[in-house]
Amino acid sequence: MLKIAVATNDGETIFGGHFAHAKKFKIYAFDPEKGEVKYLEERENPLGKLPDYDNPHQAMEVMNELNIPLHGIPKYNWLKENVLPDVDVVLCGGACQTSYQFFMSEGVVVLFDEPGRKVEESVETVKEVVK
Repeated sequence: MLKIAVATNDGETIFGGHFAHAKKFKIYAFDPEKGEVKYLEERENPLGKLPDYDNPHQAMEVMNELNIPLHGIPKYNWLKENVLPDVDVVLCGGACQTSYQFFMSEGVVVLFDEPGRKVEESVETVKEVVK
């Protein structure tokens, strides 16, 4: 059984920005032997509350309030440990090179799909990729 986390803001479509800053993740279980995908839950992502980085002072206030590292590997490690500890695949519309490399090095496959595509449609395509 594999767990898939889909980055979304509205719960309906793939988030177009960096997956670490999506407001939530829809979590699915995929059974490769049966080819079945089952919805499990929706997880809130505290990093999705971050303000625009054009205002770094405000971003720092939020990060300090949430006690989350601001940049790089420590931030992605926090995300993996606190929001996505049991996930095997992240499905998203975008990522930076550091987050992509970090999650892949941790054994989490990062797959990309068209931002705005329906989550349910996108999850179905993952079945063919991860068999």
